Amino acid sequence: MSHPHPDPPERIGPYRIVSPLGSGGMGHVHLGIDPGNRPVAVKVVRPEFAFEPEFRERFAREVHRARQVTGGDLPRILDADTTGSSPWFATEFVLGPSLQEMSRRIGALPEPAVRYLGRSIAQTLAHLHSSGVVHRDLKPGNVLLAATGPKVIDLGISRAMDETPGAESAEFAGTPGYIAPETTRGEESGPAVDVFALGAVLVFALTGRGPFGDGHPSAVIYRIGHQAPDLDGVPASLNDLLTACLDKDPARRPTATQVLQALGGPVPPAATASAWLPQIAVAVLDGFEHDHRAVLRPFLETTPVPEKSRRGRTLAVVGAAATALLLVAGAGVWAVTGPLDREEGNGEAAEAAGSEGSDEEGTEGGAFSDRNGRCDPTADLAPEYTEAVTDETDLTGEAMSVHFSNDGSVLAVQRRDHIVSLWDWQEGVALADIPVPETAARSVVFSPDDCLIGLGSDDGAHVYSLETGEHHVYLEGRNASSMAFSADGASAIISDSTWDDDLVGIYPVDLATGEVSTRYSSSSARNVRLSPEGTRMAAKSALSLKVWDTDSREEAFSSGWLTTNSMNEIAFVDEDTVVGIHQDGAAVFDLSVISSGDEVEGYLYAPEEEPEGRLSYIETNPVHGLVYGLYLGDRNDEGLSLTNNRVWHHPSGRDVTPEGEDLIPFIVLDVHPDGDVLATPALLGDEIRVLDAVSLEEIDAFG
Repeated sequence: MSHPHPDPPERIGPYRIVSPLGSGGMGHVHLGIDPGNRPVAVKVVRPEFAFEPEFRERFAREVHRARQVTGGDLPRILDADTTGSSPWFATEFVLGPSLQEMSRRIGALPEPAVRYLGRSIAQTLAHLHSSGVVHRDLKPGNVLLAATGPKVIDLGISRAMDETPGAESAEFAGTPGYIAPETTRGEESGPAVDVFALGAVLVFALTGRGPFGDGHPSAVIYRIGHQAPDLDGVPASLNDLLTACLDKDPARRPTATQVLQALGGPVPPAATASAWLPQIAVAVLDGFEHDHRAVLRPFLETTPVPEKSRRGRTLAVVGAAATALLLVAGAGVWAVTGPLDREEGNGEAAEAAGSEGSDEEGTEGGAFSDRNGRCDPTADLAPEYTEAVTDETDLTGEAMSVHFSNDGSVLAVQRRDHIVSLWDWQEGVALADIPVPETAARSVVFSPDDCLIGLGSDDGAHVYSLETGEHHVYLEGRNASSMAFSADGASAIISDSTWDDDLVGIYPVDLATGEVSTRYSSSSARNVRLSPEGTRMAAKSALSLKVWDTDSREEAFSSGWLTTNSMNEIAFVDEDTVVGIHQDGAAVFDLSVISSGDEVEGYLYAPEEEPEGRLSYIETNPVHGLVYGLYLGDRNDEGLSLTNNRVWHHPSGRDVTPEGEDLIPFIVLDVHPDGDVLATPALLGDEIRVLDAVSLEEIDAFG
């Protein structure tokens, strides 16, 4: 019997309701937020049960017992109302899919992951049994896979061990395929029924199917009572243990504690998902995290998300999390933040190179007005920029590249008509148009406080104040091939690639005074990039990758193991990892050994199948540890190149490129600060597409 999910109420008890998670035989489960802005799961009893006195009594008794069972990896019941018109209880929320859902998505799990899974579940069952409670409905749908390890959920039908199903019960408790034979016969059910179910769950995890097959429940129950389990595909090292767990005589089955010891003993929570799951499963977990962040964010911010965007994300989460019916770990408030601020020394006064900052509008000194605090790039905009936007503003055929603000609210779109257009990407609304010189075709960057944008050009680095409309040019007349803002936002770091003199190099320019400091490098460089926290800076010089310490401005590392290219060539994965372009793949350099004096050697992230063309563009996702690559083939007679995208995971180095005919190819991209989405212009430049950063599936489009 199906149970359609009703429209969720706005509030249940003290919890704001965000979206439905799923329905079960007993009731409906909602994703909620507690008064401290932590996600919770709220389970509400179906109306047809709410008015049955016997059910209410049993429900209240079971909630009370479940609240007494604490510790281990069991979910914690946070609150409950067993006497109201609609009884409910709230539990901690588990961010992750069920084992059932994970198997549907990626197939069977490898033996090491299943051993960890078995140890964790056996540990939970041993704790339950020592507390006098039997779960009685352990199955793949009631095991959630969180980053820290498996979580056994849904104790709603558990009983104390001294209590057997009453004679009035017309059905036994449990799920066909995972029910012990004695339960099907109506006999007393003790802890051994959970061990039987554990054996069946582990067979499912290893093979993708239950040990007694599928089909009509009566056929499955017959096989449980009369046939041997199907263990085809179970590793020999686990065959004897699982055979013992699935013994038809409960007296011959091992206890949960014995299973735990046979698998390796107690296990602590995993430090990361990749510590116990294969990378393909980690990518699924990342997708769940993205979906739930997207749904929760509108409820944790003061500005509501537009209905179009909010509805799309909510539907995605309902589909993805329908099997995640309850519980635990990872509760907290997610916020979109920009780079971390760092205190930075003033450095020594230095010789000037090129020219001091100058202002095309005539302001002397090349200095911006004092900036205090952060700016809101959706609102703190100069009138001349906002008034340039009309109802007809669109991106038809003009979008070249995209760049998120540090607070994640705005997407800057560089257009072929020499306009940098600012968009509220969630609403799909143009906010401002900023004209830039024809020569300023380099990548746009936001200052850390989101008050300024800057970009290099053939005649200097152009910096614009979004608040006041001020515009200054630094190193005017020089070829500013790229620029970045220092981590404290006080300086513009500009690479001078002017070819006809010896003043080339990388120069920090004080934005308040226009003074040029001692250069980092005395060679021509491109693609200046800062690490996520700003402790290191990297640039490409000829075939070499060079890295500097931003405090001392001393060169820390240099490697010549790269190829020449004109597109995005280097990016940081984290403070200690930088990636460059090599002809055979993404060249990765671990900088953590620099302080120890060890030599830094690069290694490659290469695709599993060599794509046509050459690697021409890379970008990174520090939050999820992903490296995105674009391969370009030779141009055809029409001037078009075949493109191929690849995605690698750091530090495993595995190629985790999603597969699918509907995936959107990217030429250039930028990753949102929270790491969950990325933006890329459509191939024809007529719209901007917002993609899931892990699955690369399209979430939204505008323009």
